[in-house]
Amino acid sequence: MSKFSILAVVLSLFIVGCEILDDSQPNDISDTFIPAINASGETVKSSLYTSGDPVLTDAEDINSEPDEPIQNAGTVSRTDGAVYQLAQRCVAIQSPATGKFLTKTSTITGDLFRFNNTSSGDAAHFYLKPAALGKFLLTDKSGKYLASLVPSTETTAGIPSLASEWEISASEPSANSFHFKLKNRYTLHPIQLEHWVQRSWLWGLIKTWELKREQNFKLVQQNDCLPYPEITVNVSGDRNALKGDVNAPVRGFIDAHTHITSNEFMGGKVVHGDPFHRWGVPYALRDSKYSHGPNGSLDLIGNIYAFGKLDFRYDTRGWPDFPWWPNTTQLTHTGYYYKWIERSWLSGQRMMVVYLVENEVLCRAQRTINPIATIGNECNEMESVRFQAKRLRQMQDYIDAQYGGPGKGFFRIVSSPEDARRVIADGKLAVVMGVEVSELFNCGELDGCSISKVEQGLNELFNMGIRSLYIAHKFDNLLSGAILEEGFINVGEALSTGHYYQTAECYADTGGKRMSAGLPFVGDLPFLSDLLAQAGVYPSYDQNIENHCNVRGLSSLGVYLVNRMIDQGMLIEIDHLSADAVTRVVDIAEARNYSGVISTHSYTHNARNGDLHVNFRRMLNLGGFASPYNSDATNMMSRVGRYLDAIESTPFVRGVGIGTDMGGLGGQAGPRGNAGSDPLLYPFTSEFGLTFDRQVSGNRTFDLNRNGLAHYGMVADHIQDMRIRSGKRVYEAVMNSAEAYLTMWERAAANSN
Repeated sequence: MSKFSILAVVLSLFIVGCEILDDSQPNDISDTFIPAINASGETVKSSLYTSGDPVLTDAEDINSEPDEPIQNAGTVSRTDGAVYQLAQRCVAIQSPATGKFLTKTSTITGDLFRFNNTSSGDAAHFYLKPAALGKFLLTDKSGKYLASLVPSTETTAGIPSLASEWEISASEPSANSFHFKLKNRYTLHPIQLEHWVQRSWLWGLIKTWELKREQNFKLVQQNDCLPYPEITVNVSGDRNALKGDVNAPVRGFIDAHTHITSNEFMGGKVVHGDPFHRWGVPYALRDSKYSHGPNGSLDLIGNIYAFGKLDFRYDTRGWPDFPWWPNTTQLTHTGYYYKWIERSWLSGQRMMVVYLVENEVLCRAQRTINPIATIGNECNEMESVRFQAKRLRQMQDYIDAQYGGPGKGFFRIVSSPEDARRVIADGKLAVVMGVEVSELFNCGELDGCSISKVEQGLNELFNMGIRSLYIAHKFDNLLSGAILEEGFINVGEALSTGHYYQTAECYADTGGKRMSAGLPFVGDLPFLSDLLAQAGVYPSYDQNIENHCNVRGLSSLGVYLVNRMIDQGMLIEIDHLSADAVTRVVDIAEARNYSGVISTHSYTHNARNGDLHVNFRRMLNLGGFASPYNSDATNMMSRVGRYLDAIESTPFVRGVGIGTDMGGLGGQAGPRGNAGSDPLLYPFTSEFGLTFDRQVSGNRTFDLNRNGLAHYGMVADHIQDMRIRSGKRVYEAVMNSAEAYLTMWERAAANSN
């Protein structure tokens, strides 16, 4: 066994040995596998509208749903359009032939739905909540679901399942008059009504009766349904104010570093919560005990990263109470529910770059030591990227379904600056996909790599719509060295590469990192310290050096990749690269006069005196783009201003974005230091004329002055706070950032050098 295999085993045993579950709480991990509806059709949990705890079976989790077809707005037929426009409608179901309405009848065996001669007011009224394009949940005024476990028998269910999803199609028997067929997704049978129709023969001398089966019904508009549970944006005003001229400079900001799909990385069990779920917010943001164990006892990575101790405990409850999460300190609960993103978009966010993220080493470590994580998504980084790209497109379709059909939603994935400008002019959010992984193209040091592997991988990502790449992230690979980190990341470096970071003193113009010997948490356990020392697995660094840099730079394969990215007009991230690798990237970009070099969350070397590094300035002089790691409005004055000082000496757009890195195991900005005495006042009106009140999620109200950037919806409040506190120069730079990114991207795409 190698010394690094010993290291992996010892650390796993150490972590497991230190993890003590709270005996006062039941270990209800098995609840994950309780069926939503039992064999008798009885619900096993209370309605979502009560305090019942929503549960999922593996078969009912959105992760196991078949791919939904992606439709283009220009190809939607009139009948499909009529179906999509049912989103969020309140209707009664009526037979066109008989005039009867579907009504609910209570029996000793449960509620049943039958067609009866009654008024529309006395009929069952259903709220139509899209589960996907063309598929709906129908809930009645008590909040129960229309469901079917037996063909042609409709009943109620307290919580959703495939038996309570209905695929709806339309016909148009006369101009602008539509009838709808509702087919159950479990039984694959539609709602139908059988009735007798009298026939006359021989000029009425003979009369017969014929049994007719009716499957196409009218959906009659009503106005008294109980809306499906949902988070509110708490924004009022004319959304058309966000539209603009495609030929004019864009006004608004970009978040150049987000991780919407991080709920799927590291096996899908590290970051809890989904940005969308076909059954809505009670399932997207349910109690995190299903991912993190009772009281967060199995949130191993989150507890170590955010709080520095394995025995940290918290209240895991999610929708509708959210007593603890989301908050700015924790790192392992999503902040990206789609309604929160919608609120940020309404504040003037024009663009968002979503980095598909994975770390195979940490994923496998999580799977080894966490009993909840033994089953989950692929740990292979490229497989995870493919999966997350599919998820993001499914999210776009889901949002479209909520807004009334393909192309109707605010969230639009783009693959060119021209696409982005069209989307933004239409008043919507342009979403760019990037990749941030440690072993790009599976070119880890222990894997092997080649030009053909790089070429194949790059072409695949480009064809997937990926436009921005990290060449290295956290760990060295066969393309490049990474910027140094200590502690568990250095352990990960050893497990990924077979060695700890190998260092030398940085060049005189480069600020580096002081590297200490030893491993985190080991010093408190002498027996473990002795064992690791005997195994020879301690990192060792020259303590006389204050500024360590990674000895690894850009490899020959890395040089090939950088040039091929320039050929494709793709954007090259310098964050997370070693100092020598950044120098080489900028050298190549200068030689080819290439603007598409970017830094989106401040993870680069500074100069030895703390100023911007000469390579960073060279990047900006080429027309590259930069956004600092986000902070509160006061700190952003200096962070944005620092970049702006350098940009103002160039001929390029004076725009600086923000990089929240939410979902990337990065903490978020808390309240401003003086928010108590000088708070952001609610409600406020953005420069686009929309009015924002405090954001409400279920039973919890969020206020920037108390909660900071607890979730992504609070970016809207943060931008307003910057407008008031950060000064005109800084605010203008942020509101010019989308245009700065677009013009940089346009120069990169047009480069022919």
